[in-house]
Amino acid sequence: MDTLTYILNLARLKSSVYCRSELGSPWGLHFASRSCAVFHVLHRGNGFFRVAGTPEWTPLREGDLLLLPHGQEHLLLETPDTHPLRNLELDQWGKCALMRWSDMPSAVLLCGTFDFEYVHAASLFRYLPDVIHIPYHAARPLNRVLELMADEAESQRPAKEVVLRRLADILFVQIVQYWVEMHGTQGSGWLGAFHDPLIGKALALMHAHPQQDWQVASLARALACSRSTFAARFTALVGEPPMEYLTRWRMQIASRLLIEDPSLRVGEVAARVGYRSEAAFSKAFKRLIGIAPTAYRSAAGHRVEATRPEVHIGVRTTEAVATGAGMHT
Repeated sequence: MDTLTYILNLARLKSSVYCRSELGSPWGLHFASRSCAVFHVLHRGNGFFRVAGTPEWTPLREGDLLLLPHGQEHLLLETPDTHPLRNLELDQWGKCALMRWSDMPSAVLLCGTFDFEYVHAASLFRYLPDVIHIPYHAARPLNRVLELMADEAESQRPAKEVVLRRLADILFVQIVQYWVEMHGTQGSGWLGAFHDPLIGKALALMHAHPQQDWQVASLARALACSRSTFAARFTALVGEPPMEYLTRWRMQIASRLLIEDPSLRVGEVAARVGYRSEAAFSKAFKRLIGIAPTAYRSAAGHRVEATRPEVHIGVRTTEAVATGAGMHT
């Protein structure tokens, strides 16, 4: 199993497609910041994009894809001098809402989010840039998924929310694959490091065997290189020393085990991630996660009970738009 697969399996991606907006000219949208990744697909028309607080406008063409991994506040406008006509909260209408802002749309926009079931796993994606813009012509595998999403979003078929969510999951993985292929090992943290012959193998060993008593020396022996060479190259590519990365990785796994298997005692969780001492594990967990393992498990259990997901399927018609219902201006 490759490193990216380990990362995505741990993070437990949660994708949501919130709305398909049909926009009449002139159109302008303002999106508030979010704590998760946001994506947009311009299925029809052209426009411009800008992250709030930055001067540069990025032209968008039909079929282009935008991903904001860190969910910054941003603008999507027909032209740079268009005034933002609407302030949108992506989840204000529920999921899979059809937004008909015009009887004669000049643009169609699909919007959604990528989040992670285990919030601390999201930190593994901190090396992604603020914005990933993928033109339609740049990646054929992405285009096939986008075409399926466009067809499903326009339909009124049963269970379309489930289909769109699964397609969005695939879309996210393909975006990350595209980014790694385009940028290689330069400046992209572990996203590039796992392509490195030496460090990629070290990451695979850590991810596959977190319970092993790894040290810099034992990892270097497994890679048939010196400790200094291994430690320096790992830190340069990944952005932190090997043992710090390993500890953080172990805590990601531990946080998942604490939630998913209530029958496991804290000491058993500690052993599964390479700690012989429950006290040492608890200290490391609290240092990285912020609370003790038992408190984390208890808090996670309360969150699950309080936030059982509900399915919302909404259709917004031009008649509803005329009344201004649900509009934030």
